[in-house]
Amino acid sequence: MTTVYQHLGVFSDWVAAARRIRPLYPPAPPGPETQQRIREVLGFSLGEEQPSDVRMERRWERDGLVGEEVSWSVGYGPRTRAWVLKPADAPGPLPAVLALHDHGGFKFYGKEKIADGPEDPQPVVISHRERAYGGRAFANALAQEGFVVLVHDTFLWGSRRFPLETMPERERQIAESA
Repeated sequence: MTTVYQHLGVFSDWVAAARRIRPLYPPAPPGPETQQRIREVLGFSLGEEQPSDVRMERRWERDGLVGEEVSWSVGYGPRTRAWVLKPADAPGPLPAVLALHDHGGFKFYGKEKIADGPEDPQPVVISHRERAYGGRAFANALAQEGFVVLVHDTFLWGSRRFPLETMPERERQIAESA
């Protein structure tokens, strides 16, 4: 049974994953040795850092591109969702780009900020793109130029965000008023 931590919600299993790697609260006196130990503790890693349980969720064609939604587990929290975009008429191997989205002041969306998927983008995403990306879904533009583009939700955004109901009341009120 996974312990549920008050403000970690769906990420509560993160604590157990980190604890399997090394002690979470090692005692250490002040000084250079403590600084090194802090670096080691903050360098959290599940080993090889390879995604597991990779799945192809769906496939679509739109605007001359083939898109695939894929997902994977990083060992804790919700699954990471991503889109792979490439030209529909690609004859063979293509150069690849990993496209990462911005912080942008809101975490509800991740990959959608910079890429069009199977559905039309939401008005708030279109507005964000106008401010941050000259109105373009730049990941799609790269794919239309002949690249394979992987665009995924980074930790704490989109599919990897904290659900509103797990946040402290104060943060929920701020989010709901925005």
